[in-house]
Amino acid sequence: MNPKSPPTTVRQLLEPCLDRVAGERGAAAIWRVWADAVGPQVARRAQPVRLRGRTLLVAVSSAPWMQELQLLKRTILAELNARLATPIVGDLHLVLTSLPGAIDGAGDVAPATTRSARACPPPPTDEDPASLPEPLRASLDGITRAWRRRARS
Repeated sequence: MNPKSPPTTVRQLLEPCLDRVAGERGAAAIWRVWADAVGPQVARRAQPVRLRGRTLLVAVSSAPWMQELQLLKRTILAELNARLATPIVGDLHLVLTSLPGAIDGAGDVAPATTRSARACPPPPTDEDPASLPEPLRASLDGITRAWRRRARS
């Protein structure tokens, strides 16, 4: 080690290893930029799990969010790839699962827990929608209104 060179960071050591595990150079950055690409509201409800080829497997916490993210796939892909040094994600594969702990012991996505069809979780709170990119913010507003209507009925 050259005494004049700066010390090696943990990130510099781990990222090449994570890239190798993912099978794609630059793949480790996906987890680092995910929350910025999708915004904090979506990041709490959807998490990247694994990159298979150019398809990113994403665990999603509920069916309404899964449907919304399906509609926003192109926007999410554009935002995600714009934040990566090389645009390596070509598609998203959304999987309904319980979060956190979306990965089971075998490294696969755990199935979602079943709920009564009549049960309705509370609507999302308006924590900071201004931090979301515009297409996601407009969609979040629509989801929030729909959840509130459903909760009243």
